[in-house]
Amino acid sequence: MTALVLSLVVGATAAAQQPKQGGAPEKKQHSFSEKLSEAFTKMKPLQEANDYAGMIKLLDSVPVVPGSYDEASVLNTKARIFAASSKYKEALLAWEKVVKLSDQHDYIPEKEILDIVYFLAQLNAQEATSIKDAAQSKPYFLKSVGYFRRFIDKTPKPTAEVMSTYASILYYTAVSDPNNPDQAMLKETREIIDRALTTAIKPKEGFYQLLLALYQQQNDLPASADLLELVLKQTPQKKDYWAMLFAVYLQLNDKNRDKDPGLAREYLVRAIVTLERAQALGFLNTPKDNMNLVSFYLLANQFSKGTELLYNGMKKGTIESIPHNWRILGRYYQEATMNTQAIAVLEEAAKLFPTNGEMEVQIANIYIQQENTREANKHAKLAVTKGNFDGTKPYSVHYLIAYTAYELGNMDEANAALIAAEKFEEHKKDGQFARLRDVVREALAEREAKLKPKDTPTKKDAPSTPPPAKTAPAMKSDGKAAKKAK
Repeated sequence: MTALVLSLVVGATAAAQQPKQGGAPEKKQHSFSEKLSEAFTKMKPLQEANDYAGMIKLLDSVPVVPGSYDEASVLNTKARIFAASSKYKEALLAWEKVVKLSDQHDYIPEKEILDIVYFLAQLNAQEATSIKDAAQSKPYFLKSVGYFRRFIDKTPKPTAEVMSTYASILYYTAVSDPNNPDQAMLKETREIIDRALTTAIKPKEGFYQLLLALYQQQNDLPASADLLELVLKQTPQKKDYWAMLFAVYLQLNDKNRDKDPGLAREYLVRAIVTLERAQALGFLNTPKDNMNLVSFYLLANQFSKGTELLYNGMKKGTIESIPHNWRILGRYYQEATMNTQAIAVLEEAAKLFPTNGEMEVQIANIYIQQENTREANKHAKLAVTKGNFDGTKPYSVHYLIAYTAYELGNMDEANAALIAAEKFEEHKKDGQFARLRDVVREALAEREAKLKPKDTPTKKDAPSTPPPAKTAPAMKSDGKAAKKAK
């Protein structure tokens, strides 16, 4: 930028003082005043020392007539010094005055004005993006768009970089108010992108990114997916694009789940295939990504594949080997009616996490469904011993012990479990608890009565009515005890 300042201070001085070679100038020549010419001769040593403040002070010392060529030249030089010293807002303000004066009096050659206009387009865009408030940033965006349009109109073949930058500024100007996007500007942005994509041999990636942003702005998910597929075919090493494509297919799956289940399933399969394609290239293969793949196979009802991936992943370490994931594995084996495998993996997990009672609860419930009361009772007691439950209420485990013990005829164990369960508030809301407690204690009372010595009853002591029949509680798990109660 220092070289730019030097070339435009010295070069502009020479251009102003010397007529064009080869004949009369095509346009009126302007020249500096004597004092400004003298100031410019003193500028070079200050510039070589990078004394920006000194250069500005020197220029400020020159008296200029408002609206004169001197004023335009001083402002132009100041703007370049400000830009060289990263004072971009000051440069912007100075250059805007330069363009206004030159438009009125034709002070500066067209080529140089176009350079300034291009700088102004960029500086206004930079200022706009630095302001968080949309209302305050929009005027800068609009100025930037105006300067870009002027530059492009006067430039026969603008570079791809210029067009890409212009399209970006147009887009951000259009969406600067997210609640009221400018549709006309979005349309113009699309036209510029289409022009670039159809005329360039190898379009810049920025055009694809903008086009993708436009599709997302318009919520055109199918078009987004098609564009991402195209980009990834050309540049498969773009990791972020794989994640975006995967997310788009999941959105399409969710969007069509109710209105078109067949199409929703197709998008789910595409999401799965996209994740596997990315993993084949070494992307999206964190433990979380691998668990996502399992989840989507299970969502697609591919239980065999999903459970296989989950089990092997936890064994190899590519999926976190944590109690929650082992329990998911057991649950999905159950959903696939593979109870033997469910119990096997849960027992394996119980050895890996010997202080976690959740696996034992899950095993006990599977045995309840299989009407294997003895094993259910065994694992329910192991669950209470281990504790450390994640989601299971301790009350329900004690109740499960009580119920299975009652079914096995072990009334003392059932009663002890009921006493333990009674310590939790949940028993007050559970109607089955009271019924089970009554039948267990009635059974204990009958047993106690049988153990007492029998006296010959007198007619007076004989019961007037027979004792109530023994009843069993109704269980939520399989309804077996409920049938007994009836």
